[in-house]
Amino acid sequence: MIHRVSGARSKRIQMQNSEAQDVIIQGTERIRWNLPGDEEGPVMVVFAGIHGNETAGVHAIDSVASDLSEVDLNGTVYSITGNMKALQLGVRYVDTDLNRLWENGFDRSQYSSSGTADHTVEHKESLEIKRAVEWILEKHRDKASRFIFLDLHTTSSESCAFILVNDTLANRELARRFPVPQILGFEENIRGTLLSYINNIGHLSLGFEAGAHTNEASIERSEAFLRLMLHWLQIKRLSGQEVETCELQLDIHPDVPDSYYEVTYHKIVKDPSKFEMKPGFQNFDRVEKGTLLAKENGELIEAPVSGRIFMPLYQNKGHDGFLIINEVSPFWLKLSACIRKSFVHKLLKYLPGVHVENERAFKIDLKVAKFLVKDIFHLFGYRVVRTDEHTVICYRR
Repeated sequence: MIHRVSGARSKRIQMQNSEAQDVIIQGTERIRWNLPGDEEGPVMVVFAGIHGNETAGVHAIDSVASDLSEVDLNGTVYSITGNMKALQLGVRYVDTDLNRLWENGFDRSQYSSSGTADHTVEHKESLEIKRAVEWILEKHRDKASRFIFLDLHTTSSESCAFILVNDTLANRELARRFPVPQILGFEENIRGTLLSYINNIGHLSLGFEAGAHTNEASIERSEAFLRLMLHWLQIKRLSGQEVETCELQLDIHPDVPDSYYEVTYHKIVKDPSKFEMKPGFQNFDRVEKGTLLAKENGELIEAPVSGRIFMPLYQNKGHDGFLIINEVSPFWLKLSACIRKSFVHKLLKYLPGVHVENERAFKIDLKVAKFLVKDIFHLFGYRVVRTDEHTVICYRR
């Protein structure tokens, strides 16, 4: 049975502007619903609509909840609504990107009159989401076997489905059950994501990108991902045929291997109104160094390295123009898994240019440690963030 939290109001989905296929989500709750089951099983928490123009996840989670409403579950499932104001308006965000606020807090430059006198709309949304997460953790802290958080998204360009993974061994193990590409260390380039916050407080977290915003298949892929996740977490088991059907619904592209990838270049855009991506690029398209990709302030932007184009910006909000990714070698992945389970990471503090910042972080002086700093610390499971020209901070995930 579906339990609604905080006093149920009616929900309705209203289609407007059919030509653009914009979907407005109205009348929702922060905790949209929960499906109670065995309290000693896993707790799966699904975020949907963190960006208000990405509604496929909202429709998918409602569909899955409807099917499971009378099923006995070996665990509990919650749905948390993301940017409720942006969902009501059908826009990515109102003041600032809700999925970039979870690392550095808020400063005066982010405030605007559309929030309150002191805070943006998204600041208030983030505080409510945080309270909902804390409420769920506290409610199940003494009984749940584990917590798993999922964030459902879509992209502004056509794309196959893929998973975003904060690079921990536990996240890798869970993500590899899905036959889709896996993007490692995305949080080093796109900072302040909700799932990074979840990972930092010690819980499994994966992001699922289902495809283009307005593609009906994005809803189907999101549903398939959720059903498979329920199966692999053993909350609701599927038959072998049902697993195969869901995997087929993920619509794997034969020319995009379901391998691990890492970001090798990130184009940051200061003013989205002055950035124009060249038409026709889709996620995972191959590009060679020197390929014309975009224009910014009238200047041509070429690919600085070869690889696959990733998340090209085809909307008027956002500061991530595009990324270029490349496959990670299986040898490197196996080596990192072995090293992370060993005592060797305790020796990192003795390397030249390495200074202990706290029990989970090192500060690296790049004037001393000049070679392979990022590669070495990735092997040991650290997130590497550059703070200035000569310094990086490495945080243990």
